Amino acid sequence: MALDIIIGGAGDRVFGCARRYFELFRREHPERDVVYLTQGRRRQLRALADAAQGEVNLIGHSWGAADASWLVRTVPRAWGAVIGVDGVAKPGRWRPCTPDARAVVSVRGTGSEGRISDGNLTAWMGRGIGHAFPEAFRCEGVTRIDAPFAHYDMTRMMRWMGESGQSAEDVLLGRK
Repeated sequence: MALDIIIGGAGDRVFGCARRYFELFRREHPERDVVYLTQGRRRQLRALADAAQGEVNLIGHSWGAADASWLVRTVPRAWGAVIGVDGVAKPGRWRPCTPDARAVVSVRGTGSEGRISDGNLTAWMGRGIGHAFPEAFRCEGVTRIDAPFAHYDMTRMMRWMGESGQSAEDVLLGRK
C-alpha cells in the first residue's frame, strides 16, 4: 500500500494549512495510508520512509517542501509523487536534484491576481529579504502549476488544474 506523507511548514502549528488538507484528504480517501508531520521532524520523516514497503508520496507545503526535497536527496529509493506546494527555503539551501520518482510537481501560489503579488505571503516575504521564495522547489523534470491562491490556501492549490488539465492531487492519486 502507498504511504502519503503530508508535511506542513513552520507556521502550520499555528495556521494549520497542511493539517486542514491532511484531514480533508484522509476523510475523502479512507483507503489510503496518510500521515501528517510538521516541518523540522526529519528523523521521523526518514524513519517513515525507511519503514514503508510500498510507494511513498511526499507532499510538502511551505517549509515542509524543504523537508521533502531533503528526503529525496538523502534517501535512495523509488518515490511516488513528490509535490512541493508553495515551497519556501533560505537562499543556498535548495539544490537541484533528479529524484527517482513517478512524478515531481511544484505548485506555486500566485495570489488572487494570477501573478506574484502582495496577496501571496511567500512573495511578500521574499521581496523583503531579497529573493523569491516561490521558486524554491527545484527538481529536474518538474511539472509546474501556477495556482491563483495565496500561500495559506494549500487545499485549493492542491486541487487547481494546471495547464495540463491535471491538479497536483490528480498526480498524487495517479489520475490521468
